[in-house]
Amino acid sequence: MTPDIEASEWLNPEKPLGPADLQGRVVVVSVFQMLCPGCVQNSLPQARTLYSTFSRDDLVVIGLHSVFEHHHVMTPEALRVFVGEYRLPFPIAIDRPVKGSPLPATMQKWGLNGTPTLMVFGRDGKLVLHHFGHLDDLRLGVLIGELLARPAGASASKPVEETGGAVCIPPVKRCI
Repeated sequence: MTPDIEASEWLNPEKPLGPADLQGRVVVVSVFQMLCPGCVQNSLPQARTLYSTFSRDDLVVIGLHSVFEHHHVMTPEALRVFVGEYRLPFPIAIDRPVKGSPLPATMQKWGLNGTPTLMVFGRDGKLVLHHFGHLDDLRLGVLIGELLARPAGASASKPVEETGGAVCIPPVKRCI
């Protein structure tokens, strides 16, 4: 899996982000809905902190607004106001709606269960972490530090495992 997002629209970047924009970087995708309390209270502030803390040469932070309920109120226009009010500076993709389905395209393709969801991809574009719910800042920081410390050509060969709230980082199999 690569961070290939099927967006109907992008907010904040000058142009839609594609694979070339992500190549060689660690990518964090914060999947959210603007009416999700956990997203508003935890995940979006975490994404904003990541965006302001790390160099964009090393880490790309993307918000993915995946609407799977309350479609009539979570419109692109409402999202634009939300992004301005909450001062979200990072690129935000609006997950492409699928006709006849409540689930948007990327949410279906990635097998997401809801929001908030955190997806982390290594420099090689491979999925390293798929976490439903909020992941503690310290645990996420350690994971990102480990990924950034790996050389650009190094592969994160296995996804990070989650066991009982701990995040285990291969190949050392150290849990945090």
